[in-house]
Amino acid sequence: MSNGWGIRNLSVAEGQKEKGYLELPTIAEKLPAFLVNGIAEGPKVLVLGGIHGCEYTSIDAAQKVGASITPAEVKGKIIVLPIANPASFYARSIYVHPGDQKNLNRVFPGKKEGTDAERLAYWLNESVFKEVDYIIDLHGGDMIEALVPFTIYHVTEDEEVLNSSKEIASLFDIEYVIGSKGQVPGSTYGCAAEQGIPAIIAEAGQQGIMSEEHSLLLQKGVKNILISLGLLEGEAEKSDSTFLSVFDWYRSDRKGLWYPAVQIGDAVAKGQVLGKLANEFGDTVKEVVSHTEGTVLFLVSSLAINDTDPLLAVGA
Repeated sequence: MSNGWGIRNLSVAEGQKEKGYLELPTIAEKLPAFLVNGIAEGPKVLVLGGIHGCEYTSIDAAQKVGASITPAEVKGKIIVLPIANPASFYARSIYVHPGDQKNLNRVFPGKKEGTDAERLAYWLNESVFKEVDYIIDLHGGDMIEALVPFTIYHVTEDEEVLNSSKEIASLFDIEYVIGSKGQVPGSTYGCAAEQGIPAIIAEAGQQGIMSEEHSLLLQKGVKNILISLGLLEGEAEKSDSTFLSVFDWYRSDRKGLWYPAVQIGDAVAKGQVLGKLANEFGDTVKEVVSHTEGTVLFLVSSLAINDTDPLLAVGA
């Protein structure tokens, strides 16, 4: 078709918008998708939601973005995948794909002949990531996670990609912007950045609750980025961001009970006790102590904790 655009089994004519199910090889589930082919040339942007199936606020935000954009206002092309991990979404599976118990956002770029999550990561990267110029991945607190809204970009050696990613990460009305130096291996944004594609994660919403307020925050941020990239008309709004260079993760080294001693948003000092791990009789077996001075951005709110589970993260 003249000036048409397609990704795998989906296609859309110039100045048109289509919604349908993206089919990926070896993936049983079909991914709901919005394809918008604008009235003029411009960048290609991917908006993701639902990489983690229980982060409902970000799924809602991506879906609303896809539904609200009209092609007559777009210069460029947009694909929105609001539920990028349907198996996890419908199984209400926190963190992991129910087929292999692997975290999809830790296995990119995936493996063609791998397990369920690895194959999904592989085909998302090959079929979608490599077809766009920018990636906006929306996340939030999973069912057992509380968090302060923040955005993340990957610190790559490619300065052009690094600066572009940092710029778009700061276009949400979110205070904290983190430059991650690979603390989260196998992530969407890290995988994309290492392939020369500016990419970010924006986090808002928590604990498996659909927050309209935080959904609107994410929707507004996505549209602000689209304005800044020239896909939508208008003037991008700049946020007064606090840039952080450290994202200090704490994980459990045992199975037991987790009693945090801090709350999200708390300022903490180096050496401060952040919480304790107890055995099933209530005896403290380990105190978790802060390595840095910073702000608690992410906190697991579950009493039950398994070995290697995240506990909290401090931005500094």
